[in-house]
Parts: sequence; structure tokens; C-alpha cells
Amino acid sequence: MRRHSIRVIVAVLGVLSGLWLASAAGAQGASVTPSSLGYDVSFPQCAASLPSPGGFGIVGVNDGHPLSVNPCLGPEITWAVTSLSAVSQFYVNTANPGASALAQWPQSQTTPQACAGANTLGCSYDYGWNAGQASFQAVVEAETQRGTSSPTVTASSASWWLDVETGNTWQSLRTGSAPTSAQFANDAAMIAGERAALVNLGVTSLGIYATSQQWRAIVGNQGAALAGVKVWMPGYATLAAAVSACAGPSFTGGRVAMIQYPSNGLDGDYLCGLVSTPSAGVSSVPGTQGFSQQLSVSGESLPVSFTQASGAPSLLVSASGLVSTPSQLAPGTYVATGTMSSPDGLSGTFSYALVVGQLTQSSPSTVALTLPASASFTEQLTASGAGGPLSFTQTSGAPSLLVSPSGLVSTSGALARRTYTLTGAMSDAAGDAGTYSLSLTVGQLSQAGPVRSTSSPAASATFTDQIIATGAAGPLSFTQSVGGPSLLVSPSGLISTSGALAPGSYVVRGLMSDAAGDQGRFFYNLLVSATSLSQSSPSSISVLSAATTGFTTQLTFAGAAGPLSFSQSSGTPSLLVSPSGLISTSGALAPGTYSVAGSVADTVGDTGTFALSVTVSAPTPVADPGPKALRVLGYAVTGRTVSLSVLGVGFFGRPTIVAPVGTRAVVVRDTGRLLGLRVSVAARTRRGVHVFVIVLPDGKICSVRYVQR
Repeated sequence: MRRHSIRVIVAVLGVLSGLWLASAAGAQGASVTPSSLGYDVSFPQCAASLPSPGGFGIVGVNDGHPLSVNPCLGPEITWAVTSLSAVSQFYVNTANPGASALAQWPQSQTTPQACAGANTLGCSYDYGWNAGQASFQAVVEAETQRGTSSPTVTASSASWWLDVETGNTWQSLRTGSAPTSAQFANDAAMIAGERAALVNLGVTSLGIYATSQQWRAIVGNQGAALAGVKVWMPGYATLAAAVSACAGPSFTGGRVAMIQYPSNGLDGDYLCGLVSTPSAGVSSVPGTQGFSQQLSVSGESLPVSFTQASGAPSLLVSASGLVSTPSQLAPGTYVATGTMSSPDGLSGTFSYALVVGQLTQSSPSTVALTLPASASFTEQLTASGAGGPLSFTQTSGAPSLLVSPSGLVSTSGALARRTYTLTGAMSDAAGDAGTYSLSLTVGQLSQAGPVRSTSSPAASATFTDQIIATGAAGPLSFTQSVGGPSLLVSPSGLISTSGALAPGSYVVRGLMSDAAGDQGRFFYNLLVSATSLSQSSPSSISVLSAATTGFTTQLTFAGAAGPLSFSQSSGTPSLLVSPSGLISTSGALAPGTYSVAGSVADTVGDTGTFALSVTVSAPTPVADPGPKALRVLGYAVTGRTVSLSVLGVGFFGRPTIVAPVGTRAVVVRDTGRLLGLRVSVAARTRRGVHVFVIVLPDGKICSVRYVQR
């Protein structure tokens, strides 16, 4: 929910006083009119004495969640219609609890989408649809009780807002883990369903209230059906910040229509002015005879009315925003200004500038050539905005560069290696005019790529990359001046390393040339960053105290380049870590938890940390030792999985086998006198005589020795 639980401070509010407005406008460099300032209220203000709503009032329809009704809806609508706009706007709560909504969740709905009661797109859409219809009906009933003559028309002609906030229940937020695309899609479907229900009931002005962060957290990238919808954004500390935020980005891509900010103990709201596009146009002199262009307001669904204040009779702006010229205009710049307004009280100013008779150069203004190509170079100058054929007059650049009356640029012959510039004027018979320029660079090679790359220390040992250049007449030759011996550049421009590089930034520079004399310089930066080694062996192990005397385990890491070296920082003397990462004990350990930690590095600078927790436990003593005369048939093998048999008396219910660290034993057969075991032993596990502990289902235990090869 929005910040509506604040206790209202009943005071004489000078918010809309002329003195305050003038001060605010001066501080912000923008006009803040009384009609652009208002408040929004809902059920938390039921017991409050509300101030004048100002320019407009917005009333929350629900009691904090969908399919509920604000108990003060009628009185708060009456408060809102005392505003300057004399109508009320409405906002409705959104949420998507899924099937946990119990009776309110659709169970066997067939329209507008099929829903059988699960957390599906169809059910989420229907839940939103039902919520939208219920909210609309609640407003109609409140308007009826107030004695409004046309309650349905009043409700449908009002501006509505969907309140989308993380404070309510959403399928994408309640799992405790990263949301899935299906959960995002379900939540977006709920919002789309509620919006569709209101549109179906005749609502034409409808937007979304949220922050960018809340919107992404709830719908992810699944909000395509809501793209372009106008938005109302909260989270701004002052009116000045709210005014500035109108020019900010919108999370739907639609128009930023309103900004919320705290005002005198309530949620204050600032209506953003309408902004029209385009703001400028270009025409040739003949083209102004029938010129027209349509002004529009992006993201505004209601029709916008335009009232022209200046610019006539040269430029005329119709009430629908169509800009036209009554007759042919002479070269120059013509500006039309005025105001805009929409039926829901939004307003703004427009300004449109038409440049007539201004030719704009459209051909490339810069060209690069090789030395041989300069002898036969030609380029045609072109321009936009012309009313017929163009004529060109050269003012500079000769004799190296020559421009014909039709705009064909050529050279006086082969040119030396440097940059040449020409300028001049262009015009047509109708009086359109403009200037042109062209910069020609001869014999200058340009590096087209690449200029930088990244690598890990391990990958740098075999790193290569190829320098590419444009403007060459034939094969290129590269001469390195900076960067050796770490980075080496071959005569053909192949960059390589002298071996594995330590983390750091390496730069190479030099000269490139071709046989014709074209030259240029190259640059390349290789950033070598150490990778973080990730521990892949278990971080916790459980072992019986009887097995700790000869306990060992090997630390392993992913992403290492070559042998690893380990440095222990804690855990001694109980646990010891060798430089190669072998963990052992200093002898038998008493029951308890032992931890070891430290750092690891490889030979090229990659680093990481390790940690291991060893829980030592003692077998629970029992009076009955369990099965008697135990004997193992077969032997375990290091690095392999084999089958063993344990002979005895008194087995039942498939006992559990507790094996030494690095060994896993599972009972696959139990006859009462014979246990069939499947035994897997990790590589590098110690050979010799070991012990299996057999735990019977009744908690009694016994042990048997076996041989491991």
C-alpha cells in the first residue's frame, strides 16, 4: 500500500495560496498552477478532517487489497468533487495471491479467459478482471448513494489508476527464491485483466501507479501488454523534485502523467503538463504551399485540444493540432505557440518551429582516401529541402578540391597525404539556400578495431587478436613501438602475448602503413583480471570419532590454471592443511565441530578462499552389541565401486551402514544372516583395514573390519 497510514495533521493549509505558488514557481523555474496540485486519500483517512483537495482529488476505491471496498468511499468522493476540477479520480489496489485467495480466486470461470482454479495465466487474468469490475461497481454504487444523476457515466468518464506495489501479495514475490518467468507472466496478466475490465466498462483515462523498481520486481520483462500506458510515480521528496521528475523516464514507456510527493501530512500529487511532438519541421519554399504536420501527445489516450496563441497567419494550428500554412512562405523560420488541454484536466504548452527554404547537406561531410585513389576521386554533393535542381558555388578548397555547378566534387590530380577541406553555398531556383562543406583525408589509415579486450591470467598464455584498419591500398605492415615484451604485434598486425600475464592492464602502440605510403597509428589495450577460484569439494563433513585418527580429505577447486597452493589461516592444531590442500587431523578428535579456513592461489594469480567444517560424533553405546560373528566377504577398492557381503546373525529391516570419510556403503540385500553391500570409495583414499558401523533399525549398533586396497 502507499503511504496512507500517516496521521493527518489538521491545520490551516496554505498550499494553494498565491504567495506559496509564486515562491514554488520561482524556485523551480516552471509555472505551478493551482489546478496542477492535488491529494490522494483512501481508507486510512476515514477518521481524518481533510483539507481542500486543491486542483483535484484522487480516492482509493479499495480497503487495501482487490475485491474490497473503502468504507469511506462515498464521503471521500464528495470531498474530491470540491476540487477545482469538480470531479474525482480513482485508484484501485492490485495483487495476485493465486489460489491462496480461496473464495475470491476464480475456480471454474470461462470468460474472459478459461480458468479451472490453478495459478495460471487465465486465472490470473480473470482475477484481475473480476477485481476491476467489482471496483467499478463499488464506485457506481457510491455515486448512486450520493445522488449523482448518471453514476455509471460519472464512473467511466473519471481518470483511473492501477496501484501496483510490492507491499501487496504477488506470485513473483512470495516464493523466497528468484521469481520464474511464469510467475512474472501471471502477475502481469492480473494487472492486464483489471485494466481490460475497466476499459470494457467505458473507462478511457487509465494509468499505472508504481516505481520502476516495484514494476520490475512484480512483472519482470512480461509487461508487454501494458507498454505505453501512462504512469503515476511516487517517491519524490519535494514539489520541486516532482516537477523535475515529469521529464524523467517511464517504466512502461508511456507518458509520465503525475508525480507523488509528501505534502502537509498527506500524499500530494503534481500533474505533469502535456508535451507535444514534433517541435519542428523543415520545408522548401514551394513545399509550403500545401504543407501540414500533425501534433500529438504520446501516451495520452484522451483527445487533446490545441489553442493557438501566436504564429498566425503564417502558421495555423487547428483545435486537433494540425499545423498548416495558408500560402507559400518566403525563406525564414516561423514559430507557432499555444496551449493544450485534455478532458481530464491535463494541460501544457506547445511550440512548433517551421524552417522554410533552408537546404541541409545530406551527403557525407567527411571522406577518407588512399593516396592512389585521390587521383580519380569524385563525390556528389546532395541536400534535402530543395524545390528543384541545385546549383553550387565554391568558396574555399581549390585548387586541390574542385566543385562543379551541379555539386560534383573532384580533385586536380593525385594529392599528398593530409586533410583537405572545401566549403561553399548551394541554392535552388525557388530561393531555398544553404551551405555545404567536405573534409577529405588522404593517405590516413584508421584503426577499425579492435582496440581492447579482456582475459584471465590462464587464458592470456594463448591470447591472440587481429588489428583491422580501413583506408589501405593493399596489405598492411605493422611496426610496434610500445608494449613489448608482454604484448607482441607481428608485421601483419596479429597481437599475442609472451606467455601467461599477471593481472593488470597492458597497452601496445605502433605505426601501420601500406606500400602506397598510407599511414596511421594503432592502439590496443588488454585487461587481464584474476578469476575467483571456487571451492568444489564439500564444505562440511561428518565423521565418527573412531575414524579421526587417520582422517584425510582433499580440497578441490574449479577454474584453476595449474597447481594450487593452500595457506591455512585457522583450524590448527586439530585440523591441518598441507600446501597441496590435503586436510588431516593431528590425532584422534573428541566429539564436536572443528573448522578450518584459509586462502588458495594458482601460479598465474587467480585466488580464492576455502572453508571446511568437520563434525565428529561418537557411536551411541548400547547394551546389546547386535549381530554376532560378523565377517566381510570381499574387499573395497580405492577409486572404484564394488559389491561386498557381511555375514552374521540378527540382521533385519535393512540396517544403515556408516562408512569412513570418502566411502559410501549402501545395503542392497538383507536375508537376516547376510547383508549385500554396494561400496563406492573415492580416489586417493587411504588403503588398509577400515571399519563399517552397522546401525540397526532399533538403534543398536555393531562394527566389522574390512580391507581396502
